[in-house]
Amino acid sequence: MKNILSIVLLGLSAFTFAQDQMISFNQLPQKGQKFINTYFNSKNVSAVTLDKDYFSKDYEVILKNGTKIEFDGSGNWTEVDGKRNTIPTGFAPDKIVAYVKKSFPQTSIIKIEKNKYSYEVELSNGLDIDFDGKGNFVKIDD
Repeated sequence: MKNILSIVLLGLSAFTFAQDQMISFNQLPQKGQKFINTYFNSKNVSAVTLDKDYFSKDYEVILKNGTKIEFDGSGNWTEVDGKRNTIPTGFAPDKIVAYVKKSFPQTSIIKIEKNKYSYEVELSNGLDIDFDGKGNFVKIDD
């Protein structure tokens, strides 16, 4: 019984101590800094936060236009959300960009999320499109 109680308390303390911390752009991992400089320009960075707990850490960058970019603990992008604004697509898989251009030529990508085995893309017309980890079309969610 003592062991179970200890495990529960440890789990609760992990949530208690997890918190967002404001950091400088220079404290973002190098991969994340390079990503921002390549696709967005670091002069447009408004805020950088570190979400750290016992098991992981993630970073969030907010740009002056409201765009939100999330990175994992190594600085790999996991989500780019333009908040209804078009985002650059140079970092997205070519198959995804080509599919969107061909199938929805009057739209643009406003959000892309990279999961372990898939991508989720939101278009300016409100459609959500799912792709597999290789960038192949899976389905459209409206």
